Amino acid sequence: MTPSSQIPKTLILGILVCAAASCSTSRSTPDDNDSTLWRLDRLDRAGSVPARAEGNPTLVDTVHGPAIHFDGDEDRLLVEHNPLAEQNQFTIEVWFNPADVWPANWEPRFFHIESLDNPDRRITVELRLNDQQQWYLDGFLKSERDALTLIDETLVHPVNQWHHAALTFDGTTMRTYVNGALELEGTVDFEPIGTLARTSIGARLNRVHWFNGLMLAVRMTPQALEPEAFLDWEKLPD
Repeated sequence: MTPSSQIPKTLILGILVCAAASCSTSRSTPDDNDSTLWRLDRLDRAGSVPARAEGNPTLVDTVHGPAIHFDGDEDRLLVEHNPLAEQNQFTIEVWFNPADVWPANWEPRFFHIESLDNPDRRITVELRLNDQQQWYLDGFLKSERDALTLIDETLVHPVNQWHHAALTFDGTTMRTYVNGALELEGTVDFEPIGTLARTSIGARLNRVHWFNGLMLAVRMTPQALEPEAFLDWEKLPD
């Protein structure tokens, strides 16, 4: 081991500067003050933000606490807010339990943020169901410069179970995860969505592609988190 007296001062200074500035576009420990957690335990709010229930979503008790049940028939929660406004790095995490409803409701856009003044800018977290009681993830980013879809029908997971899905973007690369495991990644030239935007939970914003199942919570963080920083079930507050 090199004695501390022999370590160049410039190297020590570089390490300290790197630690202070976080020499990576990803973060392993998010600042809780930056994250926005929407517990879906009410029909008039998403977390602390007012929301409007459309259709007939209902509240149900689950092993993880209250959740919203969407029946796939014009149910959704509409939020006139964008927690990721002007962010060019972010993580979206969703806790959900999809029903076995193939071939109906087989491609729900169950989380969707879109700019009102520029609909070319949007983020969606989507599912696809198959006839084997399975689903696979679809992550999508689009702006007027570029667009990217991350989807692979071979990366399947069982329906009627709770899952965690995450989409991260570090300024150049989008990645998708299911239950903490990296599935797909790709580069995209994405322009941030502004404050004038809406968020739709349970369907696409234009009222198509409805989700059938349970949704427990959504967390949005203006950092591209590593999987070890994802929020687990036990840490979801009441």
